[in-house]
Parts: sequence; C-alpha cells; structure tokens
Amino acid sequence: MNRVLVGLALIMIMTFLFQYQAPIISTEEAVINAEKHFENPPVEWKKSLSFSDLNEITPEIISVNLNQKQGFWNELTNKQQWEVQLEHNGTSPTFVLDAYTGKIIDIYGPLN
Repeated sequence: MNRVLVGLALIMIMTFLFQYQAPIISTEEAVINAEKHFENPPVEWKKSLSFSDLNEITPEIISVNLNQKQGFWNELTNKQQWEVQLEHNGTSPTFVLDAYTGKIIDIYGPLN
C-alpha cells in the first residue's frame, strides 16, 4: 500500500514538473501563427478587420509580448501566453495565443 502511494505521489510530482517546464513556442512561431490569423480572421471579425491593402508585414508594425496567463492554476503552473499586436491603418488588433500550442485564445483591439 505504501509503494502504491509513493508511486502515485511521484507520478503527480513528475506531471506537475512537466506542466511547469513545458516548452514554449518561439517568438517567430508566435508571429507566424498570428499572421495566419491576421490574413484569415475568424468569421465574426471579417467585417471589422481588413488587411486587404497590407502588402508586407514588417517588424516595425508588430509588437510581441510573452505574458503570464491569469488564474490560480495558470499562475501555479507558470502558464504563459503570447500577445501579438499589429499596427495597421490606425487600428491595433491583438491576437492572444497559447504559448505552448500557438492556438488562438482571444482577439481584442479595434472594437473593444
């Protein structure tokens, strides 16, 4: 019985440590994922986001920040998120991406 409890505790500790030290995608990967969303925004944002006259995305118009996710469990396990902002035609849409998978979490900007 003691071995089972020790084994279970070790598995839980290893899982927690893996979650705490999970690899984060690079800045370049975050920007590439955000560019895909900038070029093909979700359906509900197509009317408010227009990048048809955007010829080239340059480093001068992109701002990238790695931030801590909000919430008790996210702070306990050190979860991060990328915020990629694009300055274009007086608007600044920001895409919030999961720092581990690159999936979109939230969009805020021109209408918020």
